[in-house]
Amino acid sequence: MTEVLLRDFQFKDRGFRAVSAYSAAEARTILEGRDDIPVMLLDVVMETDHAGLSLARVIRQDLGNQRLRIILRTGQPGEAPEREVMLAYDINDYRSKTELTAQKLFTALVGALRSWIDLDTIERLNATLEARVLERTRELAEAQAFSGRLVELLPNPLWVKDLAGHYRLYNQAFREFFGIDAEAWVGHSAEEVLGRHLPPEELDSDCRVLDGSSRREEFETTIPDHAGRPRALLVTKAALPADGVVPNGIIGIAADITERKSLERELRRLATMDSLTGAPNRRHFSTLAHQEMERANRYDLPLSVIMLDVDHFKKVNDSWGHAIGDEMLKAVTTAIQGELREVDVLGRMGGEEFALLLPQTGIDGAAQVAERLRSAVAAIRLPLAEGWLHATISLGVTTRLEGEAQFEHLLGRADRAMYEAKQAGRNRVAIEPGR
Repeated sequence: MTEVLLRDFQFKDRGFRAVSAYSAAEARTILEGRDDIPVMLLDVVMETDHAGLSLARVIRQDLGNQRLRIILRTGQPGEAPEREVMLAYDINDYRSKTELTAQKLFTALVGALRSWIDLDTIERLNATLEARVLERTRELAEAQAFSGRLVELLPNPLWVKDLAGHYRLYNQAFREFFGIDAEAWVGHSAEEVLGRHLPPEELDSDCRVLDGSSRREEFETTIPDHAGRPRALLVTKAALPADGVVPNGIIGIAADITERKSLERELRRLATMDSLTGAPNRRHFSTLAHQEMERANRYDLPLSVIMLDVDHFKKVNDSWGHAIGDEMLKAVTTAIQGELREVDVLGRMGGEEFALLLPQTGIDGAAQVAERLRSAVAAIRLPLAEGWLHATISLGVTTRLEGEAQFEHLLGRADRAMYEAKQAGRNRVAIEPGR
């Protein structure tokens, strides 16, 4: 009768087809091979009085089929209390055979079908979502693994510290720089592991990036590497946010700028120092002289200048060659610098001409310095194939006038005094007249 009625039923323009089983065992076999059956009309009594209820439990527990809608039918409804059956056996509907008229059978089937469709849709969505979650998890794991490999392969030392300032991870370049293994510093602070070599900016920069007062900290410092060699580093730090806003720690990276700093020093030396003698060149000497002139004027301090020239230097070059001339200039520079204070400044003005700046020195003191310089240079002996080469210098001395602000005026007077010494016979000191 059920199959006859089903022939007249349709739902969403589709008819019903019955798959019949004449025992609980046969039904289980069918259901083990199919998961596309949406509704089961299940008799309670089959092989045994409770075969249908046992099958319902098998479907839910053993087969794990939660989508199948089970409509329990019984000819003796009083033998199986409805509430207990619905709860204990996960039954979706409970009807007596006598009440399952054509209309009620259709209503029960449509309600079960709709429930099955909803569950099927949810399961498919869940399956799709789980697949996407798995794919996303896989992609995230791959991205994290790639990031980890990338961090490891970075040529610059990189590290992460937590909110307490303890190291949490660091890359291979960091480990190689300090000569440590992967776990040596984990859980320790920079104070503990670096000790006296801790950069003074380290802790303050950590605080600024964590409290939000600075988005990025950058500073230069010097730290010894694993071999104890001092290395100049450019350190950059930023907060490591946990949720995009609240800091979860600190990430730092360092660039070894030792070679760059060495090159900068060399370029600075080349720009400011004479390559032959090592004394400040004319431009740098002029800069230092103007600074010293300004200070002398501001505090009304004495300032003296000596101009000096190597006597007969052209003859040295012409007679023994420029190599010997260069050796003489270097020897003269060394002899002069050996007689100077740390605050005195010797500059090569060009060729064989030098200028000397004597801060906080009056005319008498400058004259005494000039005489010492003349004697020191006169003692120079450069070996030649046929004997020794002697050197002498002529010096002009002057001092700053009260209220004098232009260093060029002071230098010009010293220059004129030097030419007076040359005209007077060389190898002597001339003091500007009136000084």
